[in-house]
Amino acid sequence: MEAPRVEFKVLGPLEVAAGDRVLPLGGPKQRTLLATLLVHTNTAVSGDRLCDAIWGAAPPVSAQANVRSYVAALRKVINPAAGEDRLSQGHGGYQLRVLPGEVDLHLYEDLAARGRAALAGGRHRAAAGHLREALDLWRGGAFDGVAHHDALHIEVARLEESRLAALEDHAEACLALGESRDVIGLLQAEVARYPLRESLWAKLMTAQYHCRRPGDALRSYALARAALRDELGLEPGAELRRLHHAVLTGEPLPEPEPAPVCAERPADCWQPTSQLPSDTTDFVGRRLVLSRAAAVLDPATSASGEAPSCAVPVVILTGLPGVGKTALATRLAHDLRDAFPDGRLFVHLDGARGPQRAPGAVLADLLVSLGVAGSSIPEATVDRAAMFRSLLSGRRVLVLLDDARDEAQIRPLLPGTPGSAALVTSRTRMAGLTGAQLIDVAPFNDEESQDLLRRIVGSPRLAAEPEATERVLASCAGLPLALRVTAARLASRPHWQIRRLADRLADERGRLAELTVGDLAVRTSVAASYHGLTSEAARAFRAIGMLPSPEFPGWALAALLDSRDTDQATDVLIDANLVQVASVDRQGLLRYRTHDLLHVYAGERALAEEPLGWRRAAVARLLDGWLSRVRTAADRLIRRGAEEPVRGEAEDLVGWLERERTSLVTAVEFAAGAGYGTQAAELASAMEDVCHLRNWWDEWERVARAALDRARADGDPVATAVAQGSLARAFAVRGRVDDAVIRWAAAIEQLDALGEAHHAARLRTHRSFAIADRGMAELAHDDARAAAAVMSRLGDEHGQVVALRSLGFALVCRQREAEAVDVLESALRTAERLGRPLALADVLQLLAWAEICHGRFDRCVGHLHRALAAFRTVRHRPGEAYALLTLGRMHIALGPDQAPHALGPLGEAASIFTELGERRGEALASYWLGRTHAASGDPDRAEGHLSTALTGFRNLRMPYWAEQARLRISRVAPATPLS
Repeated sequence: MEAPRVEFKVLGPLEVAAGDRVLPLGGPKQRTLLATLLVHTNTAVSGDRLCDAIWGAAPPVSAQANVRSYVAALRKVINPAAGEDRLSQGHGGYQLRVLPGEVDLHLYEDLAARGRAALAGGRHRAAAGHLREALDLWRGGAFDGVAHHDALHIEVARLEESRLAALEDHAEACLALGESRDVIGLLQAEVARYPLRESLWAKLMTAQYHCRRPGDALRSYALARAALRDELGLEPGAELRRLHHAVLTGEPLPEPEPAPVCAERPADCWQPTSQLPSDTTDFVGRRLVLSRAAAVLDPATSASGEAPSCAVPVVILTGLPGVGKTALATRLAHDLRDAFPDGRLFVHLDGARGPQRAPGAVLADLLVSLGVAGSSIPEATVDRAAMFRSLLSGRRVLVLLDDARDEAQIRPLLPGTPGSAALVTSRTRMAGLTGAQLIDVAPFNDEESQDLLRRIVGSPRLAAEPEATERVLASCAGLPLALRVTAARLASRPHWQIRRLADRLADERGRLAELTVGDLAVRTSVAASYHGLTSEAARAFRAIGMLPSPEFPGWALAALLDSRDTDQATDVLIDANLVQVASVDRQGLLRYRTHDLLHVYAGERALAEEPLGWRRAAVARLLDGWLSRVRTAADRLIRRGAEEPVRGEAEDLVGWLERERTSLVTAVEFAAGAGYGTQAAELASAMEDVCHLRNWWDEWERVARAALDRARADGDPVATAVAQGSLARAFAVRGRVDDAVIRWAAAIEQLDALGEAHHAARLRTHRSFAIADRGMAELAHDDARAAAAVMSRLGDEHGQVVALRSLGFALVCRQREAEAVDVLESALRTAERLGRPLALADVLQLLAWAEICHGRFDRCVGHLHRALAAFRTVRHRPGEAYALLTLGRMHIALGPDQAPHALGPLGEAASIFTELGERRGEALASYWLGRTHAASGDPDRAEGHLSTALTGFRNLRMPYWAEQARLRISRVAPATPLS
């Protein structure tokens, strides 16, 4: 059956329809997420941007997880309705793919553009038709009823302005055609909503006068004048006054001034926008620098009287890291909001730490934020820059480029015409940017330093210890970063006397005398604390610089230092404010963090002072520590369940894994990037089981790719093939079986050629299970049988259990259930003896499925209860869902009277599959739900679920199940044509 056309409607209440069926879109936050994706169709939207759209500036801790859940729920609704994978997740974020004509907004914009072009060409009849058709698409306000924050609010405002402009253009076309009467009612409704919009009143007065209703026209003028005077204290503009005079005297109406036509511009209608970060509440000082920079950026603030220049003003704020350049630039940009009414754009360029943001990528983000559709953005950076300059031409926009690395990075991002301006912050003196005004940002003077400290710590506390306060201020030397760190330490330790901190800061010899302008001065500022450390603490600080992330668990530092006791060193670092306690778990174990700038400096000191051999050995110990812990976690999770703590950790396994999720992936990528090929391969191998157990699909792919890149770079054929196989398995669990099969074939062939029988057998086991119900059951059977033989010969009993389970599945897919039961019972006996709950649960679930075919329901129930208990012990959600699916199938097999009992487990399974984005499971759950409703005498629901299943099976290339779904549909709805 051909999938119905999908319609996405945003010009009114948000609605998605497939054929005659309106799709359920879920709750308010889920609808906001969909609305944001519809604003950026066919373009990847990052999770962070979606969080901003849904929660604004205060997202919950679980925001990213919630976003994944909302996307999964929408995929379940939209993808089956479209008959293909429309809502997907890729490298750059989440993407909603739409076809031409499916979004009412796109239809509207096309019709409006054609109408404006016709109007500009004097083709009034065509213009009126196009614009009337465009306006008829509106069913209310854009995204009506959708909760939104700044980004979507701007888009709603832009669309409303566009609608009003189209309405005015339509009225103008009708007036030119002599059809004034047709637009009077429409214009009256709009002036009631927008009484301050003079152009609407002008069109209404013109239409009323043409219809020989001068009294109505004069009454409209009186209403417009009253609204403008009451609300704004203004008299009507020149156009309304001319119309008023013409009506009073009976003269012909004046010709309206031609409106600018922007049909060819990339952005249909500009809306002022501000992307600036929030201003700092405790900002102090900087009056001289603010006035000097403002005079350059906004010549209107200067009293020089010089003629305006044709050049774009560019100010570069340069100075020490931590001197407050970003805070200063943000305050300045907020102060200049009236000078740049068309917008204030903000871009952070990551110049301090690589890799720097490429100008092309930055331009793409800027263009999208200015309303350019992703499909309209040129590919070449030079063309993107030209489009950006074109959009800013004739407007007054301030572009703030924060943390730039060099001239080449910012040149493509500068406006091209006067009126707009650029404000740049950088740690380097970019003298090569011709015409730019370079302004040095100096440390605070004494008054500014004390003001900042007082605002954070509080005046009473400082006044109680004036001498100690002066010593602290002197130690900070006016550097805002040092002042903020010191003030934060005092504020977070209200029981401390300021004298205690002043005494500690006094030991940092030579720091104040060595402060100068430039990066070297920043290093010297940090070095003042560094050189005051004990030798043990100094080495610990250098070791922290070798960590892949500035946040780390306590054991990681111990591994780097090859020491079991690092408490004394970390205490010294905390006292020096070089390290902070990031978190403390329920058992009192600490996690630390160092500031990014300090982390960079620590890494530089490690390179300069530690021998290469020591550094390599230290990092190897760190990676071995990660490997030991992840292996322990995976092994204990597979063997004994989720409650036992990891060695050296006092939390449950799942809690530890989730807490270290990002760190584990970072460790693999760090090992791969730093040339630790063996550790990268071993970590990736251990992570494969963890990712499989915890449903970390994105992380799995990242880890496998990192290991693959490292193995290829090292020229290691075995590691390359193993990583290729892991990546194939990651693809397979996400439904990309075709890609997986290609990678598996190459990897297995390579391992066979190298004589790596064990690795090859593992890959054959995984390939077998992935392809058995995808029309390749015979190859799956051969794979599993060969793998089981190798595992038996090598004495790998666990590997043999997994291979026999794959063999059993292949036999089930070939309708050889009796043989499958024999194979699976053999696997069961071994799994029970090994005591591996996951392997045991996998075998039990599949054995229960096979027993249903023989009508042995008592045995099936026993197997499923054990399987569910084991899956829940290891918290393996996909396995739990498949066990519930099997339970539902069993109820159906028991007959029509028992079929309704299937709805509970099948519904629960479907929810888990949707949450995980497990497309195969979703399709199977829909199929068995359809079977349940058919057995219960509800053909309409049966057909709906079966149709969804059929679409899913076809997309996943599961021919057997697709044919089963098609046959079942024909039985419940025999008149429905099936493609």
